[in-house]
Amino acid sequence: MTRVFTTQSLTAADIAPAFPLVQAAFPGLEFDEWRMFTARLVGEAEGARSGAMGLRNEAGYLCGLLIYRAEPHLRHGTVLSIDLFTALDVTGEAAATNALLTAAEAKASELGCSATHILIDIAQRRLAEAIAKAGHRKEATLFCNELVAATPN
Repeated sequence: MTRVFTTQSLTAADIAPAFPLVQAAFPGLEFDEWRMFTARLVGEAEGARSGAMGLRNEAGYLCGLLIYRAEPHLRHGTVLSIDLFTALDVTGEAAATNALLTAAEAKASELGCSATHILIDIAQRRLAEAIAKAGHRKEATLFCNELVAATPN
């Protein structure tokens, strides 16, 4: 059976149902952080340089999510940077991942990007394998050093 997925921009009504997908990628994230972050992304007009897209399966359930922004890149020109990429579907996670990758590439093309950069958490090993199997290659390693926010004077 061929799986059918649809993608659409995330709406305000999708924020709460999308949160379990976010927690799968970022287990420590609180709902209020997610809600505040997405407040500026939901309802972006088609063709916006940043946004959030949800992936739905045939039954209409949200099973994938990506957050993107088109930005200049020294090596690739304009890239579609994806800071959150997660796909979970109990009957076909690989199919959901591939559908979300296809949606990301379509969005990149729509925004005139020459490459996609997908950031996934180091713990998402199966997702990393699926993305590599789909032809994406590891290009860099991201290092993070969390800083204590300075209080304004």
